[in-house]
Amino acid sequence: MTKLTAITPRPLRMRAALRTAIDLRVKQGMTIAAACEEAGMSPQGFHKAMKRPAVRDYLQAIQLEFVAGVEGNKAVYKARALEVGMDLMLNSKSETVRARMVEFFASDGKVSPVSVHIDARQTGGYEYAHPDRQVVEIIPSKAED
Repeated sequence: MTKLTAITPRPLRMRAALRTAIDLRVKQGMTIAAACEEAGMSPQGFHKAMKRPAVRDYLQAIQLEFVAGVEGNKAVYKARALEVGMDLMLNSKSETVRARMVEFFASDGKVSPVSVHIDARQTGGYEYAHPDRQVVEIIPSKAED
């Protein structure tokens, strides 16, 4: 009978420049071109390397590590933001800033329900239609023409 043994996979061989480019891309948010330039490799080499499953796995591992680090620091950043907000509320020279911070803390940091979307492609301008008022357009009848 044949004895089967598990073969251990080869360790991942990856150029240091590729590792650096992936790290810069994920951790510093650089574009692929900028990360490759700083790491000393071509963007074409980066894209070619991304076709290898082992490189994609490395990229995913770095992304998960980055997200875990950010999530771990989230509570610290939130506490610092609250300290800054408290300082603004107590020491700001502007009454408007102090009032906004009071509103913020009174609402337990909830986001305002007001959302504004502006379409930059709009060329004719904007018109505000008050929700409590109806806009009526008067169209002349054919008899009045």
